[in-house]
Amino acid sequence: MYVYSVTPESVSRHEVSEEPYSARVSEVAGGCEAAGWSGMLVPHNLHEVDPWVVATYVGSVTEQLVPLIAVQPASMPPHTAAAMASAYATLYGRPLHFNLVAGARDDELRRTGDSLSHDERYARMRVFGRILRALLRGEVVDEESPFYSYHRFRLEPCPAVLTECKVFVAGSSPASVGVARDIADVVVTHPAPYAEWERTFLRPLLADGYHGEFGIRIGIIARSRREDAWATARERFPETWRGRQETLLKTLSQNEWSRRLASHAMEEEGEAHGDPYWLGAFRSGRASAPFLVGTHEEVGARLAEYLRAGVGHVLLNGSLEDDYEDINQALAVARSAHRVTEVHPC
Repeated sequence: MYVYSVTPESVSRHEVSEEPYSARVSEVAGGCEAAGWSGMLVPHNLHEVDPWVVATYVGSVTEQLVPLIAVQPASMPPHTAAAMASAYATLYGRPLHFNLVAGARDDELRRTGDSLSHDERYARMRVFGRILRALLRGEVVDEESPFYSYHRFRLEPCPAVLTECKVFVAGSSPASVGVARDIADVVVTHPAPYAEWERTFLRPLLADGYHGEFGIRIGIIARSRREDAWATARERFPETWRGRQETLLKTLSQNEWSRRLASHAMEEEGEAHGDPYWLGAFRSGRASAPFLVGTHEEVGARLAEYLRAGVGHVLLNGSLEDDYEDINQALAVARSAHRVTEVHPC
């Protein structure tokens, strides 16, 4: 199982930090590497520091960590993304992974002049991913499409380690599932509760011919005592009127996973905390993913369900360095339960 942390926000409307951003990135990256995790997700949006600059800084303060960098095809052509990966590999002797995202916020898309429809953005992503993969493999690219035009183009320099770069595709819509089937090494989703996730996401994707790996974006708050875990969750992600209104608006989003999670979050509101799967953090407006909350054993058991289904990449959302030891204990429970199932299938 590969585990990824996430870079801290440079500016947040929820928290104010007097510590320099570089110091915060260094702390999170160092803690992630010390925890034995694989990499760090570097998000892309208009109100954050450029992800390529951040990824380069992460490479300079770590020894083995692999950035998982979010790339919107609207933000750069595939040859530029490949060239950035080449520069990173030349500097640090490591690959980096690409998390291809179509863009979830309509206001950002409008401000950058991206007027393509939802399905057109995924059609562009399909071509982007195909070209990017060919360049990383050192192939010569000839392409003529509505989105990109190349004639006998080859990436130079092209370090051999670039063949280790993985392409992640995020999304849950039929359009994104089709793109994932065609170009993804890893398909990533913000998962629904396991039974629904298996029925509405995993089975249709496999039936559609997908043969790659699976990843989930999820938060984890685990403690030795259930009451401590829930107290931390409620304190860290307090529910507010503004958060509830934002969640209500997301039920109308073009983005399928956002719309689906928002609908679940509104239905969940007011229910007792009987299950580790929790959308309170999403409902608060402070996180974009569901959380697993509870004891190490409870969280590990829920996580093991996804592992048994083939999930090999866990992208953590909203974790603090103080959580890392508890997260690792929950991950150990999940790995152990997964191994036992593999040896003694039910």
